[in-house]
Amino acid sequence: MKLINRYIIKEHIGPFVFALLVIMFILLMNFLVKYIGQIFGKGLALATIFKLIALNLAWMLALAVPMATLVAVLMAYGRLSADNEITILKSSGISIFKIIRPSLYLGVFLFLIMVYFSDQILPESNHRARLMFRAVRQKKPTLQLQEHIFYELPKYNFLVDRIEKPLAEEWLSLASLLGPEYRDFETLDRLKNITIFDRSDPQKSITITANEGYMVYSSNRRALIFTLYDGEFHELDTQKWDEYQRSYFQKHTVNIPAEDFEFEEHHDSYRGDREMNIQMMQEKVAYFRERANNERKRMVQGLDKDFMFIDTLLARLPGAYLTADGDSIRKALTESGQWYQAIKRSERIAERNRQQIQTNKSVLDNHLKSINKYKVEIYKKISIPFASIVFVLIGAPLGIMARKGSMGVAISISIGFFLLYWAFLIGGEDLADRRIVSPFMAMWSPNFVVGLGGLYLTWRAVKESTFINWDRLRKMFKILGAADVQNQEPGQG
Repeated sequence: MKLINRYIIKEHIGPFVFALLVIMFILLMNFLVKYIGQIFGKGLALATIFKLIALNLAWMLALAVPMATLVAVLMAYGRLSADNEITILKSSGISIFKIIRPSLYLGVFLFLIMVYFSDQILPESNHRARLMFRAVRQKKPTLQLQEHIFYELPKYNFLVDRIEKPLAEEWLSLASLLGPEYRDFETLDRLKNITIFDRSDPQKSITITANEGYMVYSSNRRALIFTLYDGEFHELDTQKWDEYQRSYFQKHTVNIPAEDFEFEEHHDSYRGDREMNIQMMQEKVAYFRERANNERKRMVQGLDKDFMFIDTLLARLPGAYLTADGDSIRKALTESGQWYQAIKRSERIAERNRQQIQTNKSVLDNHLKSINKYKVEIYKKISIPFASIVFVLIGAPLGIMARKGSMGVAISISIGFFLLYWAFLIGGEDLADRRIVSPFMAMWSPNFVVGLGGLYLTWRAVKESTFINWDRLRKMFKILGAADVQNQEPGQG
């Protein structure tokens, strides 16, 4: 039996690896299409781009493993069934349950691995990916100079009329004149008729013009360095309009701060719910539960105080507390002029306390929502990996009854069940955030529903009954295809 178990598990490995790569590729392409504008075109180093993509592969892997498991189980048992190996095993006295058992072992193994991955590796990857995304968003694209374009930077603006490429033989003379930052001759441009507006000093308006110059970005200084030749320096004191200075220069260097042009990751201790492991989230749940209990105590104390105040007031009003209804009480209190001010004061106190209770209730609701949010993530870290076991119960009987081992059939069925599973998961998370259902039921209901379906399919496989009539489906598609051909007019493709 051990030999058979190893043989069945071996049948899963190839389809599992192939399906995992395909699903990861699809998720990766979707990720790149969504964030291509934020990642590319900003002058990021290739190593930085690869690192950002690698960090985001973690959440893709967490989603891809259960689906790849379903594809692998469908293909493995579909191939065994198509080659009549399932029939041979059953004729040898091996039950369907024993035939499926190796896949369950594999599902349990993947479940344990992915629980550890989701709890220890995935949160750290999500945290580092968020920090990198924030640094990428803050980084400005590499500055590409164009003629007659007005460039705006914090406290500086500049304009270039014409851009030329210096000749190769001019480079030797330029290298001796320019600073060490101008090392790359291939990217060096000669700028003509440059105008720079300096607003770094709020009390001064400075304008610099030059007939010729060169610009380079210095990563060490984190600034744009302009080396200007044959220009003028105009300075106007905005506090004293009659003081105006004008000077000429043959060579002048202007450093414009450009910190956002450099990619720099910042450390941040804050972590969102998807950047925490189970222990961190359990601490958050305990923290918000304590605060929620404190808010409940405040609400109860406020209500007790209000009722105590009302009881004391009624006890001091002669005959008022003996009346049968509120109108009589109100009439009795109104007729007692000495109590009129006390009544108004009690109404103000009651209104103030009502507003305070509403505030406490709003704070309490926020705490309870936070508790549900973290509980949802805790259960999600276990329920999604558990889907590997659930999908074994779905895929094995379907593969046996389908008698097909093609990748197309396997992936089509897998997508259908995974969409159903994911719809339950997303819907349950939304209901849990609204406190309509408990976080446990929200995250585990997909496993319960799909798992029950898998147990039903396994029972049908044991009874050797057909759940899907593949021959009828093929005939139906042929009839529909023939009808479509007949309905086409001549000349239509």
